[in-house]
Amino acid sequence: MDRSGSRIGIFGGTFNPVHFGHLRVVEEVRQAFALDEMHLVPSARPPHKRAHDIAPAEDRLQMVRRAVRGNPHLFGCAYECRKEGPSYSVETLAWFRRRYAGAELFFILGWDAWLEIDTWYAWRELFHLADFIVISRQGRQPWREVSRERLFPIALKDVFCYESETCYRYRSGHRLHFFAATRLDISASQIRGEALAGRSLRYLVPESVRKYIEAHRLYCG
Repeated sequence: MDRSGSRIGIFGGTFNPVHFGHLRVVEEVRQAFALDEMHLVPSARPPHKRAHDIAPAEDRLQMVRRAVRGNPHLFGCAYECRKEGPSYSVETLAWFRRRYAGAELFFILGWDAWLEIDTWYAWRELFHLADFIVISRQGRQPWREVSRERLFPIALKDVFCYESETCYRYRSGHRLHFFAATRLDISASQIRGEALAGRSLRYLVPESVRKYIEAHRLYCG
């Protein structure tokens, strides 16, 4: 699929479940970086998370797809949910690179995940596949509060060139951006707790997601 000139964002996560905090972030990133499409990619078997409290991958995918209906720029991607084995971001980015030939890819991740990037599988290869957008949903800009020594993992300190306070360039030509999104004090763990207690999920998740959770009795223990 030739997508030369397209700007495509990739936002992976457990989405257990997807909620308004996720959706607001991807919409703000899409606008700020003039992205044509944003793909939300639920992970099937997250390597860094325990599986006992995670809803089945297919359910999380269906909730994401329901949540993005009505927005022509947002999509739910089944790649990680339908593949075998753990979900590794480097494999997902390589798949997007093959599927959307010629497109500019932007990989979105949170600040906490960025600080652990050197623990990811084949993490050095990631910077040859896409630009990075590191987001903060905490109502602050933590990259302004730390030294350069803490901003990058040790192995990356000398391979990024400074362009601006929120942008660095990797030697592959891809860029690393930092972006502060609007803080919405909603978490997936909070939603699971509300569901387990039998309380309302209205206004925490899209109505279509709330109905799906109730119909399939997810997170009820």
